[in-house]
Amino acid sequence: MFKIEIQLEPKRKSLYEEAIRRLRSIYVSDDANTAPDARIVGPENAISNQGVPCLVDQPERIVSHTLASLIKSDSHIMPAHALRFSSRVKPIDEALRAGKLGKPGLMRLHYWATEGVSLKQAMFGPIDLARWFFQDEPSMRQWVETKHSLLCHLQFPSDGMALMNVSNPFEGEVAYESVQLIGATGAAYGDDHHNTHLHFRKNSISARIQHNNIMHGLMGLVSEFVDGILNDRDWNV
Repeated sequence: MFKIEIQLEPKRKSLYEEAIRRLRSIYVSDDANTAPDARIVGPENAISNQGVPCLVDQPERIVSHTLASLIKSDSHIMPAHALRFSSRVKPIDEALRAGKLGKPGLMRLHYWATEGVSLKQAMFGPIDLARWFFQDEPSMRQWVETKHSLLCHLQFPSDGMALMNVSNPFEGEVAYESVQLIGATGAAYGDDHHNTHLHFRKNSISARIQHNNIMHGLMGLVSEFVDGILNDRDWNV
């Protein structure tokens, strides 16, 4: 049985514990006398954990150059790029990898973050997703930022581009987003429509998301983390 130790604040820890219970083949270790096979840690513990593979939750909260150094080092760190494994993104990625969309040309993403969320931190996931779809680093970057909105335009060497917008003036406990990918021979669209209800009020928008949607993303994330360790391969992140 594969044993994982979780070093997270209670709310985040409970989410991962439930995701792991659903996977069944993984065991959450709370025994201080038994060495775990891996750990799930928060950004505050990413640097101090050495010698054991670590899945770093909420990597957007780590300074970018520090995160890059950790990934390039021998510390065996996997950043938790949760957006890649979300139920709305997975069908788009599967269609792209199967050749159904052709060469990717345009990615469009809009993200309504919860009130008070850092715009730059909220843009972390969308930028990672763009790099993942286009399988390259952007050759040009443009930003426009206002008090409650951040626009990002990435141009890729393949002539593809990503247009992304993050906003955070709205009330609510969960975020809402939509993503589209247009290729040379097809297009795909994904959002939270089937799992989220948007509530429009006079001065705000709030969203309610089904718990299973969160679980599916975390289960995919943890499965990739564990499978990479067991098969001694690079993680698909």
